[in-house]
Amino acid sequence: MFIVFLGVIMRYCFSSPQPWIDELSAYLLVVITYLGGYVALRGDKMAGITFLRDSLPPGAKKALCVLGDLMMMVLLAAMAWYGYALCSSAAVINQRTPTLRIPIIVFYCLIPISGALMELCMINRLIAHICGTDVAVEEKGAYTE
Repeated sequence: MFIVFLGVIMRYCFSSPQPWIDELSAYLLVVITYLGGYVALRGDKMAGITFLRDSLPPGAKKALCVLGDLMMMVLLAAMAWYGYALCSSAAVINQRTPTLRIPIIVFYCLIPISGALMELCMINRLIAHICGTDVAVEEKGAYTE
């Protein structure tokens, strides 16, 4: 927020737009998105529509949760695999950001890393659903109902 605020002040108060501010804020938004997805999944705080799941009997609810977890695991494995393939390509390894000249792989490597971290969370969640236990979420200061 501070960087974007600084960009607004520089652009409108001092009539001196700084292109590096726009570039850095865009890349930081990508970082926040991928790492925020991992944090939300780890804390079981992902958005979801649960009316169907909540209306099912316990056996069907468990089957639906296991099926959903397996489908999510396939998606996350694909994200990690293809993210790694993207990071391994010569075009990405040799590319730099236009203004800051930071190697672009610094930001692209978040795709396979966050995919792998979320995959580990899903394995934990799948085991919990199969065993019939709830996923332990212990975050101090988090909003709970």
